[in-house]
Amino acid sequence: MSEQTVTINEEEHNVSELAVETQAHIARVNELRQEIGRLQMQISEREVVLQAYTTAIVEAVKPVEEAEGEVVN
Repeated sequence: MSEQTVTINEEEHNVSELAVETQAHIARVNELRQEIGRLQMQISEREVVLQAYTTAIVEAVKPVEEAEGEVVN
């Protein structure tokens, strides 16, 4: 099994050779990147839902077109 490496300032490092605190920072950065990805997906989904509601509102306030041949008093 190959050792996990990380590139920092264009230099590759073996994670196991880094200070424990640095390893924890690297792990946290990875977690934050994953969380940001999930949040961006949620934002995209919410934007679709928002657009659907906006369209429904616009459609709800449009004047009702009269049926052909209907007599209006």
